[in-house]
Amino acid sequence: MPRQRRRRLLESHARRRELLDAATGVFAKKGYRRASISDIIAAADVARGTFYLYFMSKDAVFLAILDDLQSRLSAMLDDQAAIPARAADGRALLRDDIHRWLRFFEQHRDATTILLKEATSIDPRFEPALAALRRVALDHLARRFRSIQQQGLARASVSPELVSHLQLGMFDQLLNALVLRPGWKVKLDVLADQLADFAWSGVRSAAGD
Repeated sequence: MPRQRRRRLLESHARRRELLDAATGVFAKKGYRRASISDIIAAADVARGTFYLYFMSKDAVFLAILDDLQSRLSAMLDDQAAIPARAADGRALLRDDIHRWLRFFEQHRDATTILLKEATSIDPRFEPALAALRRVALDHLARRFRSIQQQGLARASVSPELVSHLQLGMFDQLLNALVLRPGWKVKLDVLADQLADFAWSGVRSAAGD
């Protein structure tokens, strides 16, 4: 690819990223219904025409935010899956996984705020994007727990699918507290330790005691 064309593509990607980040901040602060395209272009410091080069509407940029969060989550989970679940201490594996999840959503606080406050009640058209995001999370959690079971660290009688739903429900509640209640201050490593103790007590095998 010619250097000039490659540079234009990089610049285009960077400009789209700027718009996406600006829209994420605006939606998180003002809410989807109160936010406008004018708010987004002001936050990004671009012309209105520039916005329409990348997004057709406010709906389109909102969906792009959800898609971007799913892509980032998938990449984080791929990295996590690449780490072999091999350890004598199943609780330590669970604790590390929980900490990684909490850190991810803290690092993407604005997008998570939108997900928790806005996406579930705005428009039925956004539901497929939300369902896809949850499916990615559930599939990963089930696979991760199954690998711990296969090492004899967790009880074989426990359904990985059940565990994945329980873990995701736990994360939902915690994220509501962490993200939507800024006054609640807690260290993520301490929280991960407490959650690991709580969760591990219900799934560990006799060998994992």
